[in-house]
Amino acid sequence: MVKRKPEDIISLVDDFDTKAHHLRERFEDDYELYTLAPYDAGEDYQSYTSNAPQTLADKVISWVSSSNLVVRCKHKSSQHRHERENDTAKERFIDGNLRAVDERLLKLLLPTLREQLAFFAVVRGWICGRAMLVKRKDGSTYADVMPFDPLHISWAMGKDGLEWACYKIKKTKQEIEAEYKVKVPGDYTDTDGCDVYDFYDKEHNQVVMADKVLKKATVHGSPDSVPWFLTVVGSAPPIQRDHGFSATTDDETLTHYGESIFKADRNLYDSNNMMMSILLELVSRSRKPPVIVKSRDGSKTLDEDPYKTGVELSLAEGDDVKALQLVEASRDLGGLAGLVSGEMQRGGLPHSVFGDIQFQLSGYAISTLRQGIDTVLQPRVHAVRNAYKQIGNLLVDQYITGSYPSMSLSGKVGNREYFDEEITPEIVKEACDMTYELLPSLPQDDMTKYSMAQIAREGEVPLLPDINIRADILKLEDPDDIEDAIKEQMGERMLPEATLWLLMQAMVNRGRPDLASMYFVKLQELYQQKDAAAQQAQMQQMATMAGAGGPTGGLPPMARDPRVQPQAAMGGAPSPLLSNPGPQRPPGAPRPGAQGDDTRLAGLGLFGPGG
Repeated sequence: MVKRKPEDIISLVDDFDTKAHHLRERFEDDYELYTLAPYDAGEDYQSYTSNAPQTLADKVISWVSSSNLVVRCKHKSSQHRHERENDTAKERFIDGNLRAVDERLLKLLLPTLREQLAFFAVVRGWICGRAMLVKRKDGSTYADVMPFDPLHISWAMGKDGLEWACYKIKKTKQEIEAEYKVKVPGDYTDTDGCDVYDFYDKEHNQVVMADKVLKKATVHGSPDSVPWFLTVVGSAPPIQRDHGFSATTDDETLTHYGESIFKADRNLYDSNNMMMSILLELVSRSRKPPVIVKSRDGSKTLDEDPYKTGVELSLAEGDDVKALQLVEASRDLGGLAGLVSGEMQRGGLPHSVFGDIQFQLSGYAISTLRQGIDTVLQPRVHAVRNAYKQIGNLLVDQYITGSYPSMSLSGKVGNREYFDEEITPEIVKEACDMTYELLPSLPQDDMTKYSMAQIAREGEVPLLPDINIRADILKLEDPDDIEDAIKEQMGERMLPEATLWLLMQAMVNRGRPDLASMYFVKLQELYQQKDAAAQQAQMQQMATMAGAGGPTGGLPPMARDPRVQPQAAMGGAPSPLLSNPGPQRPPGAPRPGAQGDDTRLAGLGLFGPGG
């Protein structure tokens, strides 16, 4: 790949800025809606600014950012367990890196990765950023994932994706010198912002400004691809219209590509603010209606406010003060405001989502409401999911090149247990492809999923095996690990010996050796009872076989060969698996009969004073 000069990079970005002019204007207008830029009803008139754009965006941002990200390798039913463990390790590679990315962003006083992706998907309609593995000076590796504001990006597409991408932002002289360790020319003052171009192609990354290279072209390590993720909201592809097309100016191809949450209501907010401003103005006039002051020469004015409580006015004969009749709003205003409010709800979210429910909702109404929510929510969820998929693919592709050492990662798996392990590039390379799902949690979701899971598991012949129920219906990560945890829990409760052993260990861990010794005694008694019962059953079986007789000397065929006889039947010592192994003690508990701390146990009658 040819290394570009600063002037070449700046020329590419300027050309893109010209084509994306209307798109950037839309970004700015939408951000003003989100930040509630005040509506201006005119000089000396009351102005009303609705909070509807911000509350709509914040609600959807909250849903998306609180969604559950499920990263999985689809296991084949014929896969061996060790192959599935490789898939699990790859899942943990993604989870661990995403966790480390969030920690790094928080240290930079930035929102977490998902919160930023959710914000840009909702307010901008575009998601973009950098995803790279970077080596530290000590040789360790970390994931550098940084979302960018789509307002400041430029790019070019080729037949296989991005050909190049650039993030352009203004920085002060002090910021540039501190970050890149270079001297900025003297004609820039500390208050003047200068454009900095962070440029990436399929091989190199370099940072330049108008007349200086801030970072030389270096290989970024992403094999034959630009280490950027870029995705848009919505299902509409870029549409090129014949009207107004120009090769040098914006042909409106990008203007309506990747829409924000305000797409349907963008033109309604001003109308709503205008009608509410009219009502606000009329209400404010009712507090202080305009007055007419009559006097002989028409020059008299009031020194006091006639609307204050207890005010006294001095009027000459023939003078008069009279309030003007209030102007009323048009009778059609209320109906029009209701229509606009209804259209705003259809384009955004219904008021019931914000808790404005005047009556009990039926199940059908809840389902209908959910469909309306999905229309607004799902395009943003899909965009964030696609961004995660691109991020994961970039990190995996870079890691398996073998250019990076093994990474030690930590995080949380599906059964809420934390992992901390070293994952090698070889393991990640051998695993299957990844799937990404972002599951927003809405009212009734959890109950519906668990009901479906229970139905699929009922009956003598279940509809689905447990592993599919956990993976496909409940959408749980690492279903193998969850199944192992369930079997472990069952193993703890199936045998009385296991239950007593766990209770004894718990007493030791809690610093209660006295109680632990009690459970130890009970455990010994249980083993002795089972040993005695087993020996008695053997003796009864031998007596029964001896009394029944047989074709040769009264012994059954199985008893003829001494190799199949139990040791006790042949006069030997009892089997160590069935016999009482003698005094034992749990880990950390005092030795039975020992002096010192065991005196308290001896006083309880658990052990003899002599051991």
